Amino acid sequence: LTRAHDQIRMAQYSNSNIKFVGSHAGVSIGADGPSQMGLEDLSIFISMPKTVIFYTCDAVSTEKVVNEMARYLGIFYLRTTRGRTSILYDNHEEFPIGGLKVLRKSYDDKALIIGAGITVFEALKAYEELQNQNINVRVIDLYCIKPLAAEELVRNAQECGGNVIVVEDHYEGGIGPQVAEIVGPIKHLYIRELPRSGEPGQLRAKYGIDYKAIVGEIHKL
Repeated sequence: LTRAHDQIRMAQYSNSNIKFVGSHAGVSIGADGPSQMGLEDLSIFISMPKTVIFYTCDAVSTEKVVNEMARYLGIFYLRTTRGRTSILYDNHEEFPIGGLKVLRKSYDDKALIIGAGITVFEALKAYEELQNQNINVRVIDLYCIKPLAAEELVRNAQECGGNVIVVEDHYEGGIGPQVAEIVGPIKHLYIRELPRSGEPGQLRAKYGIDYKAIVGEIHKL
């Protein structure tokens, strides 16, 4: 997709109806190494005015989003995860454009953790770890990256005292800046350097986007 960027960019000017799917996203593809890791893809599609971008985390949401893609007239990008993930949603769940899912919530949340795709599972692991420490946090699956659910993001951020952490398997210029534009200052966990080869879990830990990194940021608040 990065090699086809110019053709994708030109296609938008003729109001093309094209669906794109990126499957080798982030360091989480593991052993294939940095040349195969899609770490710039969100930036490419975010920069285009009329695109819709989804980043799903399980099989149910992915299947439902494919239906959304088929109905949408225009350029639609679906970012997927290469490895197997657990099923979070039942078959009755819907994933409309411009939505999000609140996965964990209480009336005394100290922070809001926003993940998408593979980092949703890291956020849920962080939630369990923090629960063991009697710290309540809220977890959002931001399956729709563009357009963002602005009102819901602002409300959830305010209910968590304005403490927001965005964690993503992408270089800078991805989800974090889009959320920050809406809710204000955030703590952004993303891939900050050129990655190397390794096991997916190892790499998420090494580059600071795993559950331990999230827990560490919560403790700094």
